[in-house]
Amino acid sequence: MICSVCSEEIKKNGVATQVFRRNGLVATVTGIPAVGICPHCGNAVLDWDVAQQVEDLVSPLFQWAETHTLPKPVISITFPETYAIAA
Repeated sequence: MICSVCSEEIKKNGVATQVFRRNGLVATVTGIPAVGICPHCGNAVLDWDVAQQVEDLVSPLFQWAETHTLPKPVISITFPETYAIAA
């Protein structure tokens, strides 16, 4: 598999970190199981279902931030264990 960012060869399987920023709220999700990680630029390739689950996890946080007046938090979510993804 070739990286879509830098055109280098992607290493199969790995663990990714994704940072979401929206309207002043920052949510960092670490430990995301990835189908591949580019060792050159760090670009991660996620399985569609995994990407959707991460999006489902953080979306309510952004909805909360839009409807509450407390200062926007900086949120860190870490998955403690990874699991294999069939590619």
